[in-house]
Amino acid sequence: MVDKSTIRVGSVEIMSVSDGTLSFDKGQFFPDIPEESWRPYMDELTPDGRVLMNVGSFVLRSEGKTILVDTGLGPDPVSAGISDYGHLLDDIMAKEVPPNEVDIVLMTHIHVDHVGWNLTYEGGVVAETFPRARYLVPMRDWEASVAKAKRSISDPDEALARQTRPFLNQVQPLESTGKLDLFDGEHSITSAITTLPTPGHTPGHMSILIASEGERAIITGDLLHMPIEVHEVTWTSRADANPGQAVVSRTAVLDDVEEQGSLLLAGHFPSPGFGRLVRVEGRRYWQKL
Repeated sequence: MVDKSTIRVGSVEIMSVSDGTLSFDKGQFFPDIPEESWRPYMDELTPDGRVLMNVGSFVLRSEGKTILVDTGLGPDPVSAGISDYGHLLDDIMAKEVPPNEVDIVLMTHIHVDHVGWNLTYEGGVVAETFPRARYLVPMRDWEASVAKAKRSISDPDEALARQTRPFLNQVQPLESTGKLDLFDGEHSITSAITTLPTPGHTPGHMSILIASEGERAIITGDLLHMPIEVHEVTWTSRADANPGQAVVSRTAVLDDVEEQGSLLLAGHFPSPGFGRLVRVEGRRYWQKL
């Protein structure tokens, strides 16, 4: 049987893993998109017309290092109404990636569905889920989250409190472990793996460029949530902190991916999230591998 969850880009092994799925009302997630604009895309929704997203992460093996990109929702997500979560550890162990073999946890950004397994809480004791790993966090997201957490101390708004809990529970405690590394800009993880600043969804949002032996792939983080956005690049979600900048970043990456013939790897696209950009009658589409 062919393992469709693992591909290679040059010397880099890329494995797709999942923590579960998320489901949203389409109008809630894309609040500025009128109902009639959805008509050509009903086959990309669930039978009851909802947006369904994989909560995907990627395990990279490069130059002797095992790198986990994002850590899902975790075992106890703070958002209400989430029913399919907490599968990441089972999935990576089934694929022979024990947590204690992960060298680097690389976060594309600080949102609840990307940081949930950073830490584990048992019996009142907090521990790093990946005990030998360095945890890499975009500096601009860290700074924005610290500022928001400070505001929440004096602001009783429950929505603000919900937004800050993932940071307070799963990211900020890393500082006291001595294993937190803040980074900014194009940061080399190995000679084949580099972070690419793609702000908009969050202030410090990062995509990940994998370039090895003449082959390229880009992990998009939340630059994209659905294949629709490959051609509807101006659609923005309610989760985008700066929608205009998100469109600029998304357009630049998609243009680069198409020009270079790179793979486009998206954790929220249908699992395993591996695909290419193709043109059909002048329009750009994502084609699953």
